[in-house]
Amino acid sequence: MKSLANGKYVSVDLNETDAQLQWRLRARADSVGSWERFTLHTNHRAKTMGLRSEVTGFLVTAEFDDGGDREGMLRARGARLGQWQQFTPEYVNEKPPAGSPDESQVLAFTATPTGGAPKYVTAEVGEAGDGLLRARGTKLGSWEKFVLEPVAGAGDDQPPQVGAGNAATLNVMSWNVCANNNDNCGWSDDRAGFAELNEEIKRRLKSPDVILFQEFCEKHAKRVEWMLEDHTGRGWDVRFAPVHHQAGGPRIQKQCAMGPAPDSADRGAFGIAIAVPEENVWYKRHDLASPDPHEHEQRSALCAALPARAVMVCNAHLTAGGADFGDPDGVWRTQQAGQLAGIVKMYEQRGYRTIFGGDFNSVPPDHTESDPPNTVLVDTYAEYRECDENSITGRPRDGEATKPLGDRAIKIDYIFAQDTAEFSSCSVTADAGKSDHYPVYGTVRLPGT
Repeated sequence: MKSLANGKYVSVDLNETDAQLQWRLRARADSVGSWERFTLHTNHRAKTMGLRSEVTGFLVTAEFDDGGDREGMLRARGARLGQWQQFTPEYVNEKPPAGSPDESQVLAFTATPTGGAPKYVTAEVGEAGDGLLRARGTKLGSWEKFVLEPVAGAGDDQPPQVGAGNAATLNVMSWNVCANNNDNCGWSDDRAGFAELNEEIKRRLKSPDVILFQEFCEKHAKRVEWMLEDHTGRGWDVRFAPVHHQAGGPRIQKQCAMGPAPDSADRGAFGIAIAVPEENVWYKRHDLASPDPHEHEQRSALCAALPARAVMVCNAHLTAGGADFGDPDGVWRTQQAGQLAGIVKMYEQRGYRTIFGGDFNSVPPDHTESDPPNTVLVDTYAEYRECDENSITGRPRDGEATKPLGDRAIKIDYIFAQDTAEFSSCSVTADAGKSDHYPVYGTVRLPGT
């Protein structure tokens, strides 16, 4: 984030020893490092945004309880996305300065003190100013304008090259854990804490090599990784990707609701995760086309590479059906399924054998109940092999139900592999536990290349 008033990047002041000034934000840097990088988060569909500092790991807070020249000062010290950590963005119809990266955007943003009126965040860059950011402005001027610049990825955009792969057998599990704040699920206060989540996952493990999780909270990833390592005696990596909201500006990560009482802990962003062996050296999030970003979640796919095995694993949670989610006719889900297949094909062209799946929020093509549409995955079944395919006589593109409903149960969770692969087993444990989905398991034999 760069101040338009002085052309300097906003930096977190890590060297300040005064406890009341520690981690304050100042527009003072000429280049970008970890002190100048932030991620954007929202719990109001991008109508508000929080800024998490890369260097401190905490959220930027407007210090309205302080007095004098510290009142409203911005400091990267917030442990959760509360009122003083939520800013209202105002995207300005103004061209970013020459040389700004593509997709840069000019904005102003306000913070609101308890019981008070919104205040613009101002970079104090006058004669005696040192670029300090304070929420104190009552009108929009040059000191209140900033440029958001996207951060270029630090890693390789393409996965490692792979050679020939030996035939391999992998045990795959997929489970929508419903960990956010769905009152249909049985977590404490309707949302999972890491201890509860780990116990529920552990109870359902069947010698996994790969696990696909949906409706997962970012800050559970490392805890789940440690649990898997302790339980299996093997090294694991758990990779996470958020879903987003967007309201006239950049994509902003959707936050998981605060954790269960009594601590109401910040659980990070909301999204999907993949657990893979720790030989994983590369992973990537892909945006999926989604309904109106002002109202609906912008969904993602997440892929993780196992180059030593020439295997790429991808996970997705497609948009939910119904008018409330913006996709009553399955148009968006069909497009997302096609995108996911295209992503998988791209990795196959680089020599990877592929496995993919997740919660597709769609019934199979041969589903016979009244849960339309059943056309979303027609092309996917034509090109790939599904775990439970051919298990039901007369309905080859169907399978055991994974989603219990009040009067019936339907299949909406999937594990696919390349068409030359063979599934030696596929099963569903009809026990949702504290989730509202059953976990699905598949053992797949990938041919050598």
